[in-house]
Amino acid sequence: MADEYVFIDEWDVDAPLEAVFDALADARTYPEWWRPVYIAVQADCPPQVGCVSRHEFKGRLPYHLKTRSEIVRLERPRAFEVSVVGDLTGEGTWTLTPADGKVHVHFDWRVIADRPLLRVLTPVLRPVFRWNHSWSIKRAIEGLEPYARSRGGGAGA
Repeated sequence: MADEYVFIDEWDVDAPLEAVFDALADARTYPEWWRPVYIAVQADCPPQVGCVSRHEFKGRLPYHLKTRSEIVRLERPRAFEVSVVGDLTGEGTWTLTPADGKVHVHFDWRVIADRPLLRVLTPVLRPVFRWNHSWSIKRAIEGLEPYARSRGGGAGA
């Protein structure tokens, strides 16, 4: 699909597997550690299949995105998948693997920009939107490890 974005991001986190999983699977924590990307998350349930959350987030570019996310698969503490609708529509899969005393994070994010202006601009600004995603993921990489370590003690899987 011409307007689909496929992002595959991977990095290692020096923190306990369960703490990394809990931070990623519980979207309610995103504004605490995924700054300044996540502005607000509303969810009335812990991470479980069927849990729905509403997100407002932004990258480096001057616009905010709003989505509704539902956990459709949860394999604690190794993987979970979300279905997303709103300004972006698609799915995201997080997979965690113990590796050399750390946790290897693999994020597969496949979305379509459904916000009308983004959809119109995608053919021209796709590289800029991809850069914006990379900027946002770098904020996750910077914030996740210290947050997970503070919740789960020392490193290790």
